[in-house]
Amino acid sequence: MGFSPEMIAGVRGDSGPEIGVLIAASLPGPTTDGQADRAPDPDRLFDIARLNKMLGWLPIAPTLLPPDCKELSPRLLQVRMHTARMNRQAIDVTVEVTAALTQAGLRHVVLKGPFQQMVVHDDPFRRPSGDIDLYVAPRDRKAAGAVLQQLGFAPMEQDQMLWWVSFLGEQHFRREADGAVIDLHHRLQQAGLPDWRGAEDVLDRAATVTHDGAAIPVLSPVDGCLLMTVTLAKALLAHEPCGWAAADLTHWLARLGPADRAQLAKVAARSGQGQTLSLGIALARACNPGNALADWSTPLLPGLPTDPAILRDLVFQPWQREVEAPRRRQMLRMLARGRPHVLAIEALRAALSLKVRATLERQSDKASG
Repeated sequence: MGFSPEMIAGVRGDSGPEIGVLIAASLPGPTTDGQADRAPDPDRLFDIARLNKMLGWLPIAPTLLPPDCKELSPRLLQVRMHTARMNRQAIDVTVEVTAALTQAGLRHVVLKGPFQQMVVHDDPFRRPSGDIDLYVAPRDRKAAGAVLQQLGFAPMEQDQMLWWVSFLGEQHFRREADGAVIDLHHRLQQAGLPDWRGAEDVLDRAATVTHDGAAIPVLSPVDGCLLMTVTLAKALLAHEPCGWAAADLTHWLARLGPADRAQLAKVAARSGQGQTLSLGIALARACNPGNALADWSTPLLPGLPTDPAILRDLVFQPWQREVEAPRRRQMLRMLARGRPHVLAIEALRAALSLKVRATLERQSDKASG
């Protein structure tokens, strides 16, 4: 999701006290931040939480909000009710779609949404889910799309399908009857970042959540962690706020036992995401001044600032750190370090992606003009 200048106009300038409130509300364990130099502003707190998709972390009860922010209680209640309605539909549609894919013999896994929130936070209404992300093996993409169309879903963005399918590894479907949207992924790579090798292995490691007697395949804790690190890398690349991803990664990591931690390192190395994992952990640690990630060490990543304050701003308010943010080629070089062939391939893929998208947009403009 892109963020327009209008969306961030209200949070230009430092939002340190507001970010401190979000960190205290969302991350496990006590925080050790010092006293803020001012009280949090309620409107700025609401906006910075909205941009970071973290309104669901703020307490509804006025007594639990900062003294100067008690007026937010009614607005936060409305947000929570809206999230519950939206995610309730997402849950029902996910159950319907996964049942149909299972009946068709197509292996799949739910990537995000209410069921992922249920696994990580024991709360399916932590963050609104406007669409449902599913992953299938590349060879099953067309068959899975056919199943979705049998359920009343139609492909979206037909004029851009070449770009979405070939370069981003996903296709979007929408059902007119209820407005439900499915993002059908057949790759786990983000454009401009190293490829997730052997992504189909997530299907072998998938866990299961049972809901009303239905078995929903979800990512294993190891793959959930790794996906969040990729999400953080993507957001850093796009200069988008992503506090929710840092919080989710912290909660994923905190749940891992010794065996899972060892498996995470092996899976990250095998999938070519070792540097991406290090980046994600570095960002999550910078956003958690408490002890939740104290025993997670990360190697230095050339090109990434080492000051935790800068890293935290890059996560929560990247518009404050435009100079310090790694550039696109610098990011790819950092995450593909030691693998020059990956750097060359992904740099070429990223360049082709931009060229193909620009060409398709020109063709679309001519057709509509």
